[in-house]
Amino acid sequence: MNVIVFIRRNWFLLGLLAAVSLGFATPGFGITLNPDGQTTRAVVVVLFLIAGFILPSERIRSGLAQYKLHVFLQLFIFVFIPAYFWLTARFFTGYLDGLLVYGMFALAVLPTTVSTCVVFTQTTGGNTVGALFNSALSNVVGIFLSPLLLSLFLAGSPAALPAENILGTLQSLVLTMFVPVAIGQGLHLRFRETAQRIRKKLSEASSALILFIVYVTISGISDNLEFLDMLPALPVPFLFLAITHLFFVAVAYFGAQALGLPRNDRISAMFVGPEKTMAMGVPLLTVYFTGRPDLLAIALLPLLFYHPFQLLTGGIIRSLPAFRPAPDAESHV
Repeated sequence: MNVIVFIRRNWFLLGLLAAVSLGFATPGFGITLNPDGQTTRAVVVVLFLIAGFILPSERIRSGLAQYKLHVFLQLFIFVFIPAYFWLTARFFTGYLDGLLVYGMFALAVLPTTVSTCVVFTQTTGGNTVGALFNSALSNVVGIFLSPLLLSLFLAGSPAALPAENILGTLQSLVLTMFVPVAIGQGLHLRFRETAQRIRKKLSEASSALILFIVYVTISGISDNLEFLDMLPALPVPFLFLAITHLFFVAVAYFGAQALGLPRNDRISAMFVGPEKTMAMGVPLLTVYFTGRPDLLAIALLPLLFYHPFQLLTGGIIRSLPAFRPAPDAESHV
């Protein structure tokens, strides 16, 4: 494969590796770039403004008829996966001084991806409308539900927000997440054709901003010797996350089959259900742990592994003969 083509197709994964590597190579510089968290706070607002502008929420109205698929996927995303991690993450309380569990909880409560699950669904002959609907719905619901679930998971732990700070943090999350998304949606409704036309460019801009947040976070904590001493313990938890994702893919596909859903719906479930969004995950955790930069870096680690692995898995599944759509197959858009 041509090197330039490879870079264009995989620039985000390469950029993620570069952001993490550069963060370790320039310890402390992230603090200079992000005094009192003001820079990342502004970036998060921009990210959610873009998310609102390109989010195809009209799919929520147009796709209501396929209720069985929708109920299955929303329960899979916000009930089954959080319950799974609630039961299994506790086996890793001995890793990273018990802090890695908080990152797994943070990963568990996130909605699905906005775009990659749809792309994988479409290119394998799945129900693209169903994927779009559930992607949009989970990201709208996740604005409120993800922080709430995370607060419930962390209740009683050292990472829990103090009672007097909970209301203020939730208000900050609303202002930082919901208000920009609402404004973006208002602009989307007004300039729908423009949003569709520049969707890809704005999505790439969001990805670049996410890489900036990752760099600032890693750089801000990489001069902490305690954090560096924790890193050699990561291979086992990362292997667990890899196996977990493959397990989710199988449960989503065969669970949809057990419900009697057709093949194109099963394909949608296989891609939509197990994926977790970095586009919402990074800014959400950035706001939630704004007062704990040391904890933020650790909370991001499971997502920083899980997201590239789900892309790798999706790419492999897409290339399997069993999931190549026939030349005359409908795209189900």
